[in-house]
Amino acid sequence: MQVIKKILLVEDDLPKLTQIADAVAASDIELTIAKSINEAIRRLDESAFDCILLDMSLPTFNEGPNVSSSGRQQDFGGRQILTYMWELEIKSRVMLVTQLPGFKNEGGKEVKLKELDAALARDFPGLYMGFTYFHHSTDAWAKRLREFLENV
Repeated sequence: MQVIKKILLVEDDLPKLTQIADAVAASDIELTIAKSINEAIRRLDESAFDCILLDMSLPTFNEGPNVSSSGRQQDFGGRQILTYMWELEIKSRVMLVTQLPGFKNEGGKEVKLKELDAALARDFPGLYMGFTYFHHSTDAWAKRLREFLENV
């Protein structure tokens, strides 16, 4: 009997989302997509996932006919989702998928990706499993994602 892995992909950039979904597509994968912080939290409340593929910079809300604005883009939106998971003891393993080399904190100071990686590993042990650096011109990130999914 084949075991289906349930994956939550949290990504708001459509071309990146499409490439990630294509890279992880397999018959043993059930992929759920969330495009904002609030939608990701709602999905986590509704269902259990084996793992989360998480973008760091996310809007607060989805755009749509009932939403006048997607809310402010939050450089550390992914960290908010990790904090939510940590506080509720949601055990899904998380891999960060980013195309940015750094992120601005609330004070406007840039935090480099390596610094962020170390901080997330320290703050969310057993939950945060690392990152892959997404770039459309290479498939190294896709190989890293597939390796991560094989070990979940």
